[in-house]
Amino acid sequence: MRPFMVALFLLIAITLGAFGQISLKHGMKQFGPLGQPGAGLVSNLLRAVFTPYVLLGLSLYAISSGFWLVVLSSWQLSYAYPMIATNYLLVVLLSRVFFKEQVMPLQWAGILLMVTGLVLVASYGVSKG
Repeated sequence: MRPFMVALFLLIAITLGAFGQISLKHGMKQFGPLGQPGAGLVSNLLRAVFTPYVLLGLSLYAISSGFWLVVLSSWQLSYAYPMIATNYLLVVLLSRVFFKEQVMPLQWAGILLMVTGLVLVASYGVSKG
């Protein structure tokens, strides 16, 4: 598969994963706390899994995994996996948009360090699998 197409599949996998996280968070905000460890936690977890937004989030992860498998079949894992760091940035940005979450300056600094590492891997890594 052409590198451009693999990169596109990677971008789709990352985007679906990020929106999956947002959907899971929204679903759990609606559901509420799961509770303490024990039998109540297990039953609450099962009920939470079957709420609409949690199911949507899990479905987005499943679809994302299909795109990720295409990436893994074409690129080295040591090259492809660090690219998932893009997901961290996307989730933080989406959290600010959808949940009005604040991000502290040190968090931004950490994200900048991750993105810098991602640029190094993309620039000097080997994509061939």
